[in-house]
Amino acid sequence: MEQQQTVLVDGHEIVITNWNRVLWPEPGFTKGDLINYYSLAAPYLLAHLRDRPLTVTRYPRGIQNPSFYQKNCPQYAPGFIETIPVVGDQPHKTINYILVQNRPTLVWLANQACIELHPWLSLHTRPQYPDWLVFDLDPAEGCDFDDAREIAFLVKKALDELGLLCYPKLSGVTGIHIYVPIEAKYTYQITSGFVGSIGKILESVYPSKVTTERLIKHRTGRVYVDHLQNLLGKTLAAPYSPRPHPKATISTPVTWPELEGVYPDQFHLGSILDRLRKTPDLFAPVLGPGQSLDLALRDIGITVT
Repeated sequence: MEQQQTVLVDGHEIVITNWNRVLWPEPGFTKGDLINYYSLAAPYLLAHLRDRPLTVTRYPRGIQNPSFYQKNCPQYAPGFIETIPVVGDQPHKTINYILVQNRPTLVWLANQACIELHPWLSLHTRPQYPDWLVFDLDPAEGCDFDDAREIAFLVKKALDELGLLCYPKLSGVTGIHIYVPIEAKYTYQITSGFVGSIGKILESVYPSKVTTERLIKHRTGRVYVDHLQNLLGKTLAAPYSPRPHPKATISTPVTWPELEGVYPDQFHLGSILDRLRKTPDLFAPVLGPGQSLDLALRDIGITVT
């Protein structure tokens, strides 16, 4: 029999079901732990989710059981959930994406066992023009986090030389995401091409460790620089999003000095709130005024028409 209770969150009643259901068996973290985290970490999460169409991954029976992606807001969602209609690739198909505008929405998503939160790189008010571009560094078979770390510092060096500030976060698994805040005036085609060009340059100077190869079977032993995540509708785990990892890891922003020695399993559902109490939002600069790519595009030979 399903256990349920009603909680009041910022003036909104939310029905919570199966508070004690274990979602991460190894550490024993429950849906209640997830709800508590989303509620307490709301100031951090909301900053990076607000006004961005959201895709979630739901694990209703825990991470060891089947999961599914969800883009469309379900019809049974409460009235305080805001949505934005987006016309899909197929004719006459509209997706009502959830916008995470407030803490009650986060708590409701937690009750839906939404372990991964994947926002767009652009705001719904200007969907064709991202205000972030991201280097997604994904170690292939035969590589690990240490290899991704090494390549992350090469990416930083390249961006430093182009005069661009960049900010790293751990994916929460084995990868690293490097965010570059930009002015929302470049198309996804341009931002994807920019990341792809930097990837090609790194691949040319370090072919034994870097690849831009799309076929997984051809990436072995190297770190994949994935520029295709910089396309409309493509998403990455949000800053501070949990991951369906056995250790209940969190996709956590870190400083560049921290990146020299940290590992993903240091930041998990049992430790992240203590870190947030002691550490300001390291990704706050990502939300600030975006940087111009004009000179960087020129310097690597990309013409904007």
